[in-house]
Amino acid sequence: RVVEGGVLVGKAGRMGSASCPIPPASTSGRRTRWRLPCPCVPIGRTRAHSNANQESGGELALARIPYHDYRPERYDEIFRDKVREIEESFGSMLSGVEVTAQASAPTHFRLRCRFAVSASVDRDTGETRLVHTLFDRGADRVEVSSFPIASRQINDLMPRLMRHLEGLEGEAAAQVRDGLDAVHYLGTMRGRDVVVTLIYGRPIQGEGWKREATKLAEELGVSVVGRSKGVKLVAGRDYVVERMAVGGRDVTWKQVEGSFSNPNGGICKDTMDHICELCEQISSREGREGDLLDLYCGNGNYTVPLSRLFGRVLSVEINDRLVEAARENMEQNGVDNVTLVRSDCLKFSAGLRARAGPEHKCASRFDFSTILVDPPRAGLDPNTLEVASRFRNVLYISCNADTLRTCLRALLRTHDLRSFRVFDHFPYTKYSECVVHLERKEAGGRANRV
Repeated sequence: RVVEGGVLVGKAGRMGSASCPIPPASTSGRRTRWRLPCPCVPIGRTRAHSNANQESGGELALARIPYHDYRPERYDEIFRDKVREIEESFGSMLSGVEVTAQASAPTHFRLRCRFAVSASVDRDTGETRLVHTLFDRGADRVEVSSFPIASRQINDLMPRLMRHLEGLEGEAAAQVRDGLDAVHYLGTMRGRDVVVTLIYGRPIQGEGWKREATKLAEELGVSVVGRSKGVKLVAGRDYVVERMAVGGRDVTWKQVEGSFSNPNGGICKDTMDHICELCEQISSREGREGDLLDLYCGNGNYTVPLSRLFGRVLSVEINDRLVEAARENMEQNGVDNVTLVRSDCLKFSAGLRARAGPEHKCASRFDFSTILVDPPRAGLDPNTLEVASRFRNVLYISCNADTLRTCLRALLRTHDLRSFRVFDHFPYTKYSECVVHLERKEAGGRANRV
């Protein structure tokens, strides 16, 4: 997460500190004079900025956030250092394998961003403004007038959204602005599709909120989602549609607001292209009749382009919304050789390891050659590691080099490391993604049955 919480104009109590409550907007048509909620550190001015000043303000804000080392003029050096640290940490496990790396764009690469929202007093005019803020635990809020790691599309929307909210009066302000804690943005590479999610610390009303949110959506040219405890309302739609060429094929897929999606669209495409290339090599060497087991498949963004490279695919995902999105994405792209299973991957792997239960019965219909795993930061559990060790080819996508190192050490007992590539999905942080290909030492013959 970029932000853990936030405060904005709203009703007294949760929205403001005890010493500085914030009254709700007047319903009589008059503008209410706002008071400053919790402390934030202003960076530049929000209104009437030049693009250069906005960019500078965003850089200054990022410099105050300890989990970002935002220095775009030194990006190549920072990424080289990150890759070198990964190589050193794996040591002899990488013997005989060239580690390759894929850099990100140094700016405007994030398609998914989260901000707290605060009220801030302009030091020059004394006016109260609504601002996006970032903060780390225990630190002051930092006002940002732009966010240079976010897409240009999101940067364009940020001041427009704040101006619209500032201009609301009466019932419109009470429905859409009051009680707002945070704002989330979800965009696409093509820049034609955005969902803005408004997070509230008070209950939101169905018809009234939707009426005013629809006006906001139409003015900004976006979809708007409202969330409060136990409630989700939508003006427009709650997803974006991404389109890009992957592995020589045009693919389209839905990314649902509030569900996992890769925030760095450019590097996501590079990763998909690389995995398609690895699978093309496997298919050309072993024949397309081999099948693929795809664990933690998410919304199917890897499954869809890989489906053409295998006879059949068995994909597993636990999240209901991602399963539904994956199903729609396969239909949209004309994919008909994938069996999609909603299941906890830990439970599914336990069934495969025991060669018992509905999981084993389902998998026994396939003639697998390859397993693709894309687990969370915790890495693979012992059951999944044991199941993976039975496969001729293992493709492992990891967002945590520490847990990958532990898993790789186990898999190298049965497999040889064939390739290792680092992708900078998260520039200016300590995190990255690694994609490794392992081939079973006694590879050859028929595809593995699990």
